[in-house]
Amino acid sequence: RVGEGGRALAMASWTEVAQRVVDWHGSTILLALSTGWVLSTRTKQKEVQRIRRGKGCSVCRTCSATDDALRDEAPGPASSDPQWPSVCVIVPAKGVKDGSVRNWLSFREACAAYPGECRLFFCVESESDPACEAVRRSLSQDDAEVVVCGKATCCSQKLHNIVGGISRLRGCDSDAKYALFLDDDVCLHGELIGNFVETLEHNDGAFMCTAYPFDVPAEKSGFVTRCVAAYHLRLIIAFSVSAQTNFVWGGCMMYRSRDLFSNAHGLVSCWENGGYSDDLIASATCQAKKLKIVCNPSNVLQQRLPRFTTIRAYWNYTCRQVFVLDTYVSAWHKTLNRGLIAIHVYLSAFFVAAVASNCFRYAALVVRLLAFLVRVSLGHSEWYQLSVRIAYVRLVGWTQRNLSAVFFFLCLCLCLRSLRAFASSMDALFFELYSGQDDDDGRGTVKNRGAAKASRQGSKASGGLTWNWPHTVSMFAALCVDVGLFVPAAAKALVSDEIEWSGVVYTKRKGLISKVKHR
Repeated sequence: RVGEGGRALAMASWTEVAQRVVDWHGSTILLALSTGWVLSTRTKQKEVQRIRRGKGCSVCRTCSATDDALRDEAPGPASSDPQWPSVCVIVPAKGVKDGSVRNWLSFREACAAYPGECRLFFCVESESDPACEAVRRSLSQDDAEVVVCGKATCCSQKLHNIVGGISRLRGCDSDAKYALFLDDDVCLHGELIGNFVETLEHNDGAFMCTAYPFDVPAEKSGFVTRCVAAYHLRLIIAFSVSAQTNFVWGGCMMYRSRDLFSNAHGLVSCWENGGYSDDLIASATCQAKKLKIVCNPSNVLQQRLPRFTTIRAYWNYTCRQVFVLDTYVSAWHKTLNRGLIAIHVYLSAFFVAAVASNCFRYAALVVRLLAFLVRVSLGHSEWYQLSVRIAYVRLVGWTQRNLSAVFFFLCLCLCLRSLRAFASSMDALFFELYSGQDDDDGRGTVKNRGAAKASRQGSKASGGLTWNWPHTVSMFAALCVDVGLFVPAAAKALVSDEIEWSGVVYTKRKGLISKVKHR
């Protein structure tokens, strides 16, 4: 019996140590998230003030008063040449989703708002693609050109369409200096293309410029949709803290056309020869070649989500995000991606374990205290007063024995507060960027931006990001679910070589797409 008691004590001691390790890991992760969101909030607030004061590009090397005056007098970037360079916008499209037409109309308005020449190309798989007819029905031939690229055979359909767009740009003898690639499910604001051009014009050493999305769920959206929106909540920090980043978002990126035509650093070759992810390949290429990636703080886009998302669609979305990390174009790229998977799995496991175990402990403590007070309150009032004191003593004793749980709770409160502040800063920035556009059909223009702001002062921003506390808590819970699903999704990506994306099944071999099956 003495031996059994010793083993029980040893087991309880080891359990307590393990719980503390989990708590401190979870607290560190919460503090890291809070710090990232706080720094991102400060960046957004500074950008809002810059826009309101009418100052120039915040990542340009020269933003003097002379530059600002030139920008006001002539429709050109802050340089000695008042002419804006021409831009070609390439949109790889597939199918028609909720809000697709509204987003495409915002592309047209953004191109029209750009002072220089801007051409819009929609690259589709075939004439039978519903996107082909929808583009031609909603946009005129003067607004956009449809490029039929055919079916992909050795890379993702998106990359096949992108390469087809580059070939069309080269074949039409265009003098476009820059090429902007966009996903078809984002909503543009009128200043985006100008911000991109101005950023690259003033950063000659930058290889490319990128943007980042903020998912906006529809009103009264389901919890699964919020889980989809929560995916970018932690990733957006990498794009918000500094103007120079090591990450790329494939939904919006701009390159110099000459680099694409000359296949600089082998980027286009990697895309079309077994490539799956445009942004991950671009990011790995830039890191391997020590190329500069710039992200203007104003280059943030609304990515509106449907009201309801099925669990199956969400699981496929999560698996696709992790499947990307098991694709690579070189040995160095493979090591980098495997390292990212290992770090993500490590942090996800501790984060979910800390949140789940501490929520259980908090709930158990509250239930025990309430049950104790209810039980003794049925007796004499003097016993009730004594029981309150006993409950207080027990609570203090529990706190002393569980300092790591108390610290985790404080970190959790700080994390929720910083998340809500970050959403408020995004709300203010979206108001400045999108307030001159009609949210319903995207037919507004930048020209009526000032009038729209004046008429909407005091109203909520166009993104509807005014989060109350219940919404913030639900978004954090969705974040916990999304983080927790990373572990099984990573296991599936490492075991299975197939993934389905928009009706196309891709098979990978040694990190490259080896087989494409169209359904």
